Amino acid sequence: MDNKNTVFQEIIAGLAARDERIQERIYIHYWGYLMGISTRYFKDRNAAKEVVNDSFMKAFKTMYDFRHDHNLIDFQKTFKAWLAKITVRTSLDRIRANKSVLTYVDDYEDGTVGYVEVEEKLFAEDILKLLHSIPDLHRTVFNLYEIEGFSHDEIASLLTIPVSSSRTYLTRAKQKLRELYKKSIDIN
Repeated sequence: MDNKNTVFQEIIAGLAARDERIQERIYIHYWGYLMGISTRYFKDRNAAKEVVNDSFMKAFKTMYDFRHDHNLIDFQKTFKAWLAKITVRTSLDRIRANKSVLTYVDDYEDGTVGYVEVEEKLFAEDILKLLHSIPDLHRTVFNLYEIEGFSHDEIASLLTIPVSSSRTYLTRAKQKLRELYKKSIDIN
């Protein structure tokens, strides 16, 4: 246990001192995790990589904002969640910057979302392909609500759209994903 505490102390001290060696270790350790988050928002792998790199830059510049407990397990959990939050926000910033005007729908269509049984053979790569097949704004709302756990009020605020539009985009995203999934089953 002393070895883990020593590593923990080294990481904390290195991050506080902006030690590039420690930053590199953090980058290598969390890069895949943050790419997983970023690729949910971007079809283009290069754009996803840029977001991950920008996220690390922001994290390393703002380490003083990170609050942590004084043990390794809690540090890892809170640090990973903090990096994920930065990556989601950076993804949203990039999406907003690439769109001069976000279009939205004022009317909420009261569509019920049915249960779709997912086959065991559905791989993460297949799910990403389905996600990337729907419009950007639909995918963004779907990710924020279903995966990141944001409320419709929070999504509306982040994307500067009405709350009703957030609900509409989520419903449409689910409907489109359901249709695409059914088509993919019929093809296979």
